[in-house]
Amino acid sequence: MEKTHFLFVRRATGIVRAWSLYDAWIYAFLSVNTVTLGFYIWTFCSFIPAGNPILATIISMIFLTLQNVVYATLISSMPRAGGDYVWQSRILGGFWGYFLSWPGWVFCLWLWAPIYGNMLSWLLFAPLSVLTGNIELADWWCSPMGLFTSTIIVILFVSIVVSLGMKWYARIQMWLFYAAIPGTVLFLVPFITTSTTELTSIFDSFMAKILPGEGITYRGIINAALSNVEEFASLTSLNIGPSFALIPMLLFWIMWTVWGATLFGEVRGAGDIRRVFIVFQAALIAAGFLAIIKWVLFDKAMGWTFYQSLNYLYYVGSGPRQWISSPILISAMLLGGNILAILMVILMSGWFWAWSGTLFLSSTRVIFASAFDRAFPKIFADVKTRFNSPVNALLFMSIPSLVLTVLYFFVPGFMTLTLDATFAIAIAYFGTGVACLLFPLRRPRLFNANPIAKYRIGGIPLVSIASIIYIAFLLYVFWLWAVDPVYGVNHPYSACFMIFLYILAAAIYYSFKYYRKKKEGFDLSRVFEEIPVE
Repeated sequence: MEKTHFLFVRRATGIVRAWSLYDAWIYAFLSVNTVTLGFYIWTFCSFIPAGNPILATIISMIFLTLQNVVYATLISSMPRAGGDYVWQSRILGGFWGYFLSWPGWVFCLWLWAPIYGNMLSWLLFAPLSVLTGNIELADWWCSPMGLFTSTIIVILFVSIVVSLGMKWYARIQMWLFYAAIPGTVLFLVPFITTSTTELTSIFDSFMAKILPGEGITYRGIINAALSNVEEFASLTSLNIGPSFALIPMLLFWIMWTVWGATLFGEVRGAGDIRRVFIVFQAALIAAGFLAIIKWVLFDKAMGWTFYQSLNYLYYVGSGPRQWISSPILISAMLLGGNILAILMVILMSGWFWAWSGTLFLSSTRVIFASAFDRAFPKIFADVKTRFNSPVNALLFMSIPSLVLTVLYFFVPGFMTLTLDATFAIAIAYFGTGVACLLFPLRRPRLFNANPIAKYRIGGIPLVSIASIIYIAFLLYVFWLWAVDPVYGVNHPYSACFMIFLYILAAAIYYSFKYYRKKKEGFDLSRVFEEIPVE
């Protein structure tokens, strides 16, 4: 015990298991909910017009089931705060834990704040402004200054909620989730009850009323899009090649069922592989099922060509009028643009507010775990507030996010540097796939204690086979992201910036390794030979 205490900053983490597996499921489902990242990335699917999102989603879910197996295996074997960082550092080595996890889980999440802010304007503030008759305000919310304001609101809200600790976070998340459910019912009903002919008339009348003289019509939007795109494939098409090409786009939404993996040191029952897998798989199935339902209803009420044309012309990020493509606003139009429509928009925003904590919460545990390992200043491992929250780790996320948000919106060209932010997170997942592949070899006693160890094919652990397929899938995605500009992540400046972040991660690790050895006579590598204490 004394040896373990010497390796880590203290005898126990100070973190308590405040979440149930149900809380973990809500977090996992919110991480892939169809309203935030879903509605957001679906606007970009119009740039792969021949792809079928239903087919692409089903294929993605098959591979992401393997991802869930990989993560459930490692979580149940090492249910510790820090997730990817802990497994990678204990199986691959301390350097790799830092090098693979920190750029994706820490540095790049600083860069995600403007994405969250853009969604908040597009899903809530702009539609509410339109429904209350203030088009100029709606345009402002989607302008650089409006998006900057939305982003600051997100950072402040998330910082407050995360600082309250896991127990209160779970409560707030649950309340908002439950508020979003009736909002979803109100959202879907108009698409169920409205025909395409009726929607065409309602859309044209609504646009003529709020944007008189601009001539925005149902048919005009389709004609404008089809002047650049030959056609949009239907939801019944079986275009295998384009649908596979759509997968790397859709992963921006549906890949993150395991976003809460870094939190399972605070989840009761995390040592049960079956139950952990069910948490992730149930979130994946629910998200995919709801997406398919919504696409079918959009096709039924709007017509798929119109929906895709709307996204093609007014995708998120297209400018002040991007709010025209908001599905929430379309539903509000069909509801009559009245008080019921406003209520629906407010309730639907529950999806955003419940999900927004993902911006910082998971990342704080990577910082905490690194500090607890003495590979980062120990002040970031403190949990001295009455909420048992690593507030210093939270500040390490929120303050840089504020600074980078200013640069993002007001320094020309800085936005380009951030394009590979998703790529870096996926690389962290790749590192965990490799760690799981090597788990039976590098940590045989720990692996054999897991019930999944008994499942083998020709003597090879089944989870190792799952890891190989999962790794191959990610390499396919990485290749497409790197070579095809349609995904918007292969700009050379952004690649150079990401390389810099990996160099920074390596520099931080070796700086602490040197400091511990030189000043304290302590070999940091010894820490990573031990499983973190609880």
